Amino acid sequence: MSTDDGSETVTNGGADEGDDDRPTPEIGVGDGREKHLRVVTQSGKEIDHDEVYIRHTESEYLVSADPEFPAVETTRYRKADLHRAEITQHHSNCFITTAAAGEGPTLDSLRGFRADVLAPTAGGRALLRTYETVSPPIAATLDRHPEAASTGAVRWLVDRCGALADRRRAIGSNPARAALSVLLIALYVGGVGLAALAHGWLRATELR
Repeated sequence: MSTDDGSETVTNGGADEGDDDRPTPEIGVGDGREKHLRVVTQSGKEIDHDEVYIRHTESEYLVSADPEFPAVETTRYRKADLHRAEITQHHSNCFITTAAAGEGPTLDSLRGFRADVLAPTAGGRALLRTYETVSPPIAATLDRHPEAASTGAVRWLVDRCGALADRRRAIGSNPARAALSVLLIALYVGGVGLAALAHGWLRATELR
């Protein structure tokens, strides 16, 4: 089934009667790792896919939450219909969280918040782009000083944010979820600021 955004979702995993001569769609190639995909269509529409697997063919991107790419759960984007496609690994865009808290439940919780709240909105995507621009050197410094008090302060705040993200996801009330979303965004910005201060302090101690 084709859509006006240039994608095609296969909704029938088997061949219909009389379709025996229909060519089998290419399955493409991929590395088997979860990624984030943002596609921008020729009309300017932005579509985000988080925690998905991606395969490439010469003419298409195949996107699925299932690494086996079952036909009924696979979206196919024609490359000719896209203005651009941005593909990132999860670990590559959670720099400060990974440096402070490591891989684990906190990182997964904050990834979910990014996907649910920040990535779908233009303002959220702008915030994420800023974060991804400024945070790599900050994260590298924190990673070199895991036992420093300033790194510990960042870790504490990251853990609190992860707990709030879990609480937000579990709440059924929309007003309460919205309030926690606003609080988490504020803490997100504050956390980057705190990490930047920690980075500056630790770099100063390194250069003494």
